[in-house]
Amino acid sequence: MQISVFGKIFSSFINFIIEENKGAVAIIFAVIIIPIVALSGAMVDYSAVSNVRKEMQIAADTAALAAIKVDDDDYKELQKVAEDIFDDNIKNNIYFDNLKIKASYTKDGVRVDASSTVKTSFLRLVGLKEIKVSVFSEVVSSAALLEVALVLDTTFSMNGRKLRELKKSARKLTKTIMENVSGGSVKIGIVPFARYVNIGLSNRNEPGIDVPPDYQDGKNCWRRCQWRRTNPYPCVIDGVPSTCYKWRRYNCGGLQCQPRIYRWYGCVGSRDYPLNTTDDDYDLQKVPGLLMDRNECRVNELTRLTNNRNEVINAINNLTARDRTYIPAGLVWGWRLLSNSIPFTDASPKENAISKVLILMTDGANTISPSYPLHDRYRKKEANKITKELCENIKDDDIILYTIAFDVSNKKIKKILKKCAGNGGEYFDAEDGDELLESFEKIADNLKNLRISK
Repeated sequence: MQISVFGKIFSSFINFIIEENKGAVAIIFAVIIIPIVALSGAMVDYSAVSNVRKEMQIAADTAALAAIKVDDDDYKELQKVAEDIFDDNIKNNIYFDNLKIKASYTKDGVRVDASSTVKTSFLRLVGLKEIKVSVFSEVVSSAALLEVALVLDTTFSMNGRKLRELKKSARKLTKTIMENVSGGSVKIGIVPFARYVNIGLSNRNEPGIDVPPDYQDGKNCWRRCQWRRTNPYPCVIDGVPSTCYKWRRYNCGGLQCQPRIYRWYGCVGSRDYPLNTTDDDYDLQKVPGLLMDRNECRVNELTRLTNNRNEVINAINNLTARDRTYIPAGLVWGWRLLSNSIPFTDASPKENAISKVLILMTDGANTISPSYPLHDRYRKKEANKITKELCENIKDDDIILYTIAFDVSNKKIKKILKKCAGNGGEYFDAEDGDELLESFEKIADNLKNLRISK
């Protein structure tokens, strides 16, 4: 279009000269016509060069973003991906000539260099037949500096299909953001929660944890019976419609007794309010370990932050679903995993520019509340209040907070979860397994956070 406009102007100018019959004008014209054409034509040629450079830069950026997904050290595939992107983006541009593309790995990502020559239309009159155009794009992944706590609801209502879909989604996220099987700088921790969180027997003596010694007191006596499940009826568990059953005993034997031993199975309770909504002041009150005369610590042990992908995958695969829901238990321990202070110090200090992310997934509402240190009351309003406070305190600690409601019908908890998300995190309302997977995939893409650095 620009060449056509210039052509009309130039044609009118030539016609004027031809019609003018004075010799002086013809002489002057002969002297100045070449630089006039060159200067005017330069505008057209450089405009074409600018358009080519713009298209090449877009193609280089797109190629680098695609190339960074290629496995490390696969140079042939890296080059092919970059070339394919350029073919798709510039194959119809008539100005490109002698296009050269080079894709290479950098310390933190990939770089794509591209060069081409643009043939000139008017500058060739002054000897400049072509102009070289060069661009480059570097892409790095912020996943190289990332710590993630997966806080996952594993209550009874998650049993069966829903737990399988959760495992599938969590595995996909893990494999997406943990590019290295081990030794990478991406760390993930898993916090399964129900009524309590199980921090694991090996963490009994960690600073900030207070577990009393095991002790014996009296006897436990019972009759050994067989049990039969009968009379199914509709019920609601943790805000989720379910099927419940009555249980009946039969073939009971004689009375049996054994010493009643109170021991620690790994579960911890709550510090007194408001310490149960904070991640500090452990000198004032430590986290109480709960001794039980029988194992009611019905939740999988948490997995501390690790850069071993197989360890994370195994923890996900071993998840089981039991007991009822107390969301604050999961939230506070997800926060503690990401903190560099006691009880656990696996996380990096904030000054290291680490992105810290907490992902909360639940399929139901709070049904349990604390009596301190136990979680054995049923005051939903109190549990919701503590959930809200924890969400705000976690965000105040500059942690990116994502929340996922999975097949949740309770409007109140969905509203709480939506407000809970923040600092760049999002809320997802996943109605089924497909939407749960999509939610985890979108979070993974966000955490991957591919960005053009140069």
